[in-house]
Amino acid sequence: MKRPVRALRLAVCGLTALLLWTRMPFSVSADEPYDVYHYNDLGEAIPSQAGYLAETSVSGTDLGISAFSEPSDLFKDIDDCFYIADSGNHRIVKINPDFTEVLAVYDSFRLPDGTKTTLNHPKGIYVSPDTGLLYIADSDNARALIAEPDGTVRQVIQKPSSPVYDQQLTFLPQKILCDNAGNVYIILGNTTKGAAMFDRDGSFLGYYGANSVKRTPAVIANYFWNRISSEESRKYRVRNTPTAFDNFDIDREKGFIFTSTSSGNSNTDIVKKVNPEGHNLFSHLSGFVWGDEFSTWYGGTAYQTKIIDIDIGDDRSINCLDTTTGRVFQYDEEANLLFILGTIGDQVGGFTQGGVAAVETKGENCEQIYVLDSLKGTVTRFSQTAFGAIVHNAASLYQQGKYEEALEPWLEVLKYDGNYRRAYIGISSAYYNMGRYQESMEYAKKADSSSRYNRAFSKYRAQFLKAHMTEILGAAAGLWAAAFAMRRIIRKRKAGQPAQSDTQGGGLS
Repeated sequence: MKRPVRALRLAVCGLTALLLWTRMPFSVSADEPYDVYHYNDLGEAIPSQAGYLAETSVSGTDLGISAFSEPSDLFKDIDDCFYIADSGNHRIVKINPDFTEVLAVYDSFRLPDGTKTTLNHPKGIYVSPDTGLLYIADSDNARALIAEPDGTVRQVIQKPSSPVYDQQLTFLPQKILCDNAGNVYIILGNTTKGAAMFDRDGSFLGYYGANSVKRTPAVIANYFWNRISSEESRKYRVRNTPTAFDNFDIDREKGFIFTSTSSGNSNTDIVKKVNPEGHNLFSHLSGFVWGDEFSTWYGGTAYQTKIIDIDIGDDRSINCLDTTTGRVFQYDEEANLLFILGTIGDQVGGFTQGGVAAVETKGENCEQIYVLDSLKGTVTRFSQTAFGAIVHNAASLYQQGKYEEALEPWLEVLKYDGNYRRAYIGISSAYYNMGRYQESMEYAKKADSSSRYNRAFSKYRAQFLKAHMTEILGAAAGLWAAAFAMRRIIRKRKAGQPAQSDTQGGGLS
């Protein structure tokens, strides 16, 4: 009797382990230094193939200079050279594309009047692909510098004298970028009105891309009472102000600026795609969850995703850096999740909690991802796997509108990972554009995409009706004729019933 009982116990243990494995995000290879997972259509974390693997971690001493101290920003220019805002060392460091050699250290500049000036805790760096000029958020000097690659300052931007700008606020630049027209956008550390915007001559234009306030019942009620209260009463009432965004990046080809916000208490405006008019094109994603769809536990405390930085890849992928978990969440330009990479830990590919500061991508199809850890003082490089390359190739063809060409790569993706939801969406779209609507419906159902399913069903219905119109009309005509004949028979029977009754009655009399 012991053997059956023992076998039953082993079976129960095995089944329990299997169920736990399917519910938790574990990595699928011993070579991966972090958990690899994805989310299915039910929002459940499931094991997945790795799109990227951590390769190496580089420090300042590895590059032959002093260790980085509180580095706060990382930027890649059009020539694939990298720039680090080494805030604690009051310098900007330029590094070669292979991340093996320092090309320049900017710790002093020449002002237009010929005098020398130094940086003081620079927090942001941007290099224009059009002019090669350096844009530096020189935070503790309360200014932004626009300089030539040789260190000659072209322009200094300081606190504007405009009445639109609150003169009681110190000018504290945190991050900076410029658009194709030469307009400069600066995130300030002490305002929630949006990024301060300046034209190419340095004139203050106002604020751009401010976050909205979530319309909860409490917010609406507070707004109502503020409207009807006296000026004296309003001084003591709570004011509803939006949260400030932490970082931004620009899609230079289309001119959209993407912003990220970490401090909000809801998903409103966590990631925004802002057009030149200042409108958020992701407003329809108000219920969308950026980052992890569940809380992360460290030391008995639950932490929510906090997107501290955002990078738009050359393939328009959206790469979001989560300061809570040290993870990078990569999405395509339609906000479909592609990959999750990184973790908290000491190994390569692991970061300090709250330490990650910036993310950058490199390559036409985002072949490499770089993450800056301000507490470790390192930059970690992740490189694309074979699976990641296939996904990006398929996604690239899809975004170019080459749905049929993307079909085979998407089918190949499913050979690696049968639960990869993005592949089902791509296959459904490919079949839809090929006119194979029934198959499109099948894959849309597997992706749990009701909009795609309904669109394909509408086409399938029209296609079916067109192909079988003769049979449908013939069947309809037959049914009508049968109904008409049946109706005549019923009428005749009803008409004949009284006559039969009278005949019977006459016989009885």
